[in-house]
Amino acid sequence: MEKPVKINRKEVAALLPRRGDAGTKGDFGTLLCVCGSRDMPGAALLSAGAALRCGVGLVALASVPPVLEAARQSLWEAVTLPLPADEQGHISAVGCARILEYRRATALLVGCGLGRSTAGTRLLARLTRDDSRPIVIDADGLNALCGALPRFDPGRPAVLTPHMGEMARLTGIDAETLRQDRGGHAAALARQTGAVVVLKDSVTHIAAPDGRLWLLDRPNSGLAKGGSGDVLAGCIAAFLAQGLDAPTAALLGAAVHSRAGARAAERLGKYGMLPRDVIESIPAAIKELEEGIL
Repeated sequence: MEKPVKINRKEVAALLPRRGDAGTKGDFGTLLCVCGSRDMPGAALLSAGAALRCGVGLVALASVPPVLEAARQSLWEAVTLPLPADEQGHISAVGCARILEYRRATALLVGCGLGRSTAGTRLLARLTRDDSRPIVIDADGLNALCGALPRFDPGRPAVLTPHMGEMARLTGIDAETLRQDRGGHAAALARQTGAVVVLKDSVTHIAAPDGRLWLLDRPNSGLAKGGSGDVLAGCIAAFLAQGLDAPTAALLGAAVHSRAGARAAERLGKYGMLPRDVIESIPAAIKELEEGIL
C-alpha cells in the first residue's frame, strides 16, 4: 500500500468553498441530523452546533422530545423535526418515515448520541438501503452497522467516522492489531463499503474507496474527551451538505476540527478545553483558511 499523503493547510485552504455575497441559505445546503436520545442529548447539540459553525445554510435536528427541548434552549439557529421515542428514550424505528420524507435535506448525519438499540439498528438499515442522499455515520450509527456492513452505491457520497473501538467492532479486529497499520485497515474498510473512512486515533487516517489515503498528523490530547467526535462529525457533514464530495468534505472537516482544537488548546489548555470550546474556535479556524493564514 502507498504511504498516506500528509494533509497540509495550504491544500486544505484550496478546498474551502467560496461563498458569494448574493447567496441565500438555500444555496448552502440543509443538513438533517438524526442524533440524540433521552440520555445523550449533548451529542446531538454538539454535532448540530458544529455544523452550523461550518457554514451550512440550515440544520434540522431530528430527534426525540427531550433532545429537542434542550436544543430549543441553546441551539436557536436549528429547526427541529420531532421523532417518536421507544420505551428507553431512543428514536423509534417508525420515525424513519419522517426522515425519508424530509426531502429538503441535502445530506444526513446519523448516529451521534443515538444509543444502542434494536430500533437504531432498524433505522440505520432503512437509511442505508432506502435513502440515496449523502450521509455521515458516526458513533452509535456505526455500532448499529456491526455485523451488517452496507455497500454504498458509487453515486452516494458516504463517510464513516469510527474511533478505534468502533473500528474494532466493525471489522472484528482488535484495536492493538489495528494500530499496527491504521491506514491499511482504513483503506480496506473503505474498499469494502464504498464509503470514505475517517479513522480517529491520536492521528487521523482518511481513506477513499478508490485507494487514496491521507494522514492528519497533529495530535492534541485536549480532544481526548467525550463529544469531540460529535463535533468532527458535524464539521464533515456540514461540508457534505454544501455539495462537496465525500473525500473533500472529510479532509476539510478533519482539518478545520484539528485547527479549531489547536486554537482551543492555545486559549484554554488541554486539560480544561471542552468540545464546546472547539465549536467556538471553528469560525476563527475557517477565517484563517479564507485569508490564507497558513
